[in-house]
Formats: sequence, C-alpha cells, structure tokens
Amino acid sequence: MRILDKTLIKELSATFFAVLIVLLLIAFGTEATKLLAMAVEGKLPASVVVQVLFLKIPAALEILLPLVALISVLLAFGRMYQDQEMVVLQSCGISGGYFKKLVTWFFLPLVIFAAWITLYVTPWSYQTERELIREAQEISPVAGLIPGKFNVLPNGAGVLYAKDIDARGRMKDVWIQYGERETPWVLVAEKGRFIQQQSQIVLRLESGWSYRGLGSEQAGLQVQTFKRFEGALPALSVAAGKPGKFEASTAELWQSDRPEDQAILQWRLVTPFGLLVFGLLGLKLSKTNPREGRFAKLFIALVAYIVYNQLLVYGQDLIKEGIWPGWVGLWPIPILYLLWALWQKTIPMPERTSVNGSLSLQGSEK
Repeated sequence: MRILDKTLIKELSATFFAVLIVLLLIAFGTEATKLLAMAVEGKLPASVVVQVLFLKIPAALEILLPLVALISVLLAFGRMYQDQEMVVLQSCGISGGYFKKLVTWFFLPLVIFAAWITLYVTPWSYQTERELIREAQEISPVAGLIPGKFNVLPNGAGVLYAKDIDARGRMKDVWIQYGERETPWVLVAEKGRFIQQQSQIVLRLESGWSYRGLGSEQAGLQVQTFKRFEGALPALSVAAGKPGKFEASTAELWQSDRPEDQAILQWRLVTPFGLLVFGLLGLKLSKTNPREGRFAKLFIALVAYIVYNQLLVYGQDLIKEGIWPGWVGLWPIPILYLLWALWQKTIPMPERTSVNGSLSLQGSEK
C-alpha cells in the first residue's frame, strides 16, 4: 500500500467515525428522552431503559450509515480541495478514477457490515427488545403503575389506585376494583404489595375492607373486613405487543409472497448498498472552486439524502399496494443515484496545430 493510500484511508476513517459518533449522540439523545418519559409514565420498566436503548442501535444504523458515508467523504475530500492538495495530486498525474477506486474499496467492508446488520441483527434486535420488555413487566408488575393515579388494568379487568408506591413495590392507601361491571369487587386497604408465586402475580393487602355487589340490586351489598388478603391478579403492567412485522427473519421474508413482506425485504437488500452510493456521491460533491466554502455543497448533499430516503419509503408503499413489481424492488433508486455519482462531464481537450513550423494550441471545433 502506498503512502498516499494510507494517508487517505486514515483521513477517511477518522472523519467517518467522528461523524458517526456525533450523529449517534444526536439520535440517541432524543430516543433516550422518549424512553425516560415512558419510564416515568410507567409504560416501560426503568430497569430495561438502557438495554432497550442499545437494542435500538442496529435500526438507527440502517438510516445513519449512508448519511455518515456522504458527510464523511464530503468533509474529508472537501478539505483537500480547499487546501489545494487535490490540485497538487492531480498535477502529479493522479486521476479522478484513483479516488473513486479508493472510496469504493474503503466502503466495501462497511457495505458487508451494514448488510449483516440489516439482514440479521436488526430483526433480532426488534425481537429481543419485545421479549426484554415482556420479561421485565412479568418480573416487575409495579412497573406499569403510577402512584396517585387510577391505573386501568389490562383488558379492562379493573382499576387500581395507590397513593404511594416505593421502589420495592410497597403501596399505601390502596384501592382496587375489578371483576364484571354488573358485580364489581372493591378492595380498600392501608397497605399492599405484589409478590410472585410460581408463575402468578399475587396481590397482598393488609388491614382493609371488601365490598361486593356495589350497584347490584339482585345480589345485594356484601361488606367484609380483613387483616390480610391474598389473590392472584392479571398482569398490571402494559402487555408486550405481538411480534411485529420487522421481527421476521430475512429467510422468512424471502419465502413469503405477500407484498408487505416483499417491501420489507427490498428495504433490507437496498439499504447496505446506499453506503457505497453516497460515498461516491460525496466524492463528487466534495469538489469545490477556490472561492467556494468547504461546506458549499453540504446543503445539496443533505437534500439528496432526504429525497433518497423519501423515494425508498414511497417505493415501499408502491410495493405493498401491488402497484410496483416486487421483483424489480427498490433498486432503480440507488442505481440512479450511482449513475449521478459516477457521471462526469467531459471537457474537450485542445488540439495541437503547426503554423509556419511553430506549435500553437487551438480549441477543438464542434
């Protein structure tokens, strides 16, 4: 490997990972805020917030990696144009094809890495996230309860209220109503807590009253007092959802004939290729004139990236609706962008003519 190769690869690597870290911090700062808000509201167990945040990294990389490739190449080679380093290299006989080849070889391992994330890691992360939340909710039934609020039980099984709930799940001034609407059962107690017995969650109340048949004229009202009450209740936290469409493995999507599955499969196949496309596009847009700023074409690059993603989303919708054939997929979009990145305007070279034994240059006539 030549010294120039090592220098350019080192420059690209440093810029690529710096941009990746910055964009990940921006993206996950917003995501962390959402998860913490869900934990405060009781929609997500606080014990799994960090794990859920890390499991969202693969899905975020699918969106961020092409953008990172675009910005990193744009910044790295844009600096070289501003410092006149590219002019010196070109004057030494290094053509533009050399830089395209270098960028291609630099991003090929990253394309393979992105394909592994998109095809295998992302579906696993969605499935693991759902299972993690479900297990945490089963272990910690109080995670879905908010003190000082009437918490609706899953499936409309009833309502629970507790004035105060500590970290260990011990409650004070508990009021719970569950059962059928015609014959509701109301329990009021000074203290209460949840305990796990085998595979069931049991509510234990101390020093309270039991009311049966409120509002029922036929059954009549039954009032009892108790020192300790124990009863198995349905899970009080929000139940985990059913397996999502993004959890399906790539092999399952490949064998499926449904348009919805084909749309997801095409997204997974096209996404890794975007790194190479936007890497070459960044090389094209990095060329600036001496009087242009280093970030002169950054706005154009961002607009191109946004349009690219919107076209992919629109193409997915067309495949889902059966308007666009699944065997064609989303490939026309990255191919058009690749042609844009590789297209280079040809400038006619001057011709040499001899006049009276002396050499002079004359522009070629069209």
